[in-house]
Amino acid sequence: MAFPKLSKVIDESQIKIEQKYLVKKYELILDRLKCVGCGQCSIVCPKDAILFGPAAAVYENKPKDLNAAVIDTVDEEKCVYCGTCTVFCPFDAIHVYEDGEKIKMEDLDIIKHNSLPTLNAEMVACSNLGRDAKVYWEGEIEVKFKMPEDKTEFKQIYTNKCPGDCHKCDQICPTDAIKFREMEDAWKSKILMEVDDEKCINCGACALVCPQDFYAVRWTKVKTTGAYNQIFWDPIKEKLLGQRVVFSKEE
Repeated sequence: MAFPKLSKVIDESQIKIEQKYLVKKYELILDRLKCVGCGQCSIVCPKDAILFGPAAAVYENKPKDLNAAVIDTVDEEKCVYCGTCTVFCPFDAIHVYEDGEKIKMEDLDIIKHNSLPTLNAEMVACSNLGRDAKVYWEGEIEVKFKMPEDKTEFKQIYTNKCPGDCHKCDQICPTDAIKFREMEDAWKSKILMEVDDEKCINCGACALVCPQDFYAVRWTKVKTTGAYNQIFWDPIKEKLLGQRVVFSKEE
């Protein structure tokens, strides 16, 4: 039997990949019930092993009664079980296991050997989840929807496209920060959706899941302290502060 032996299992509750050696077994498990679909794990993965998309289609196929992931797959041939995704996941949804035991954050090699700086995170209550998110960034969100000049055209958009029967963005938002105005109010005010800056944590889940590409989220700072390996950390930081939503919207 050739080693390592690779396997992958996907069901309603999790995505699990496994790398089994003669005397050791490593697993990466994504808890789909905790995942919000913000995309951080895919962005920070140094091996590009975590994939999205098309995000809207994956979201449509998730269990309807679960706030499940829009992650499409984890590539068992690329993953090196480094735990970078674990460190950066704001929702505690993805972990590395060794011989069936979850590896604690402080026991990951990338933490013990200072490959990454320490994240200065604040725990923020998420009303839509009933639990906290680990927020370690500063950022901003842009609503890119442009109100058409013709009222009939706007009514068609409102009825058939956004919000229509979609509502993916406000359903997936962990802090209930997105609200849609009623059609007449939206037309008169020229404001379709509103984002509450006091509630929004700029996680990027809305931008990832929106099939109309009406949101853009940009991080301006990642809050860190301490020593780090420049070769390992700098490319990750560049991706976090650059184009954060890295997936295909093509159906």
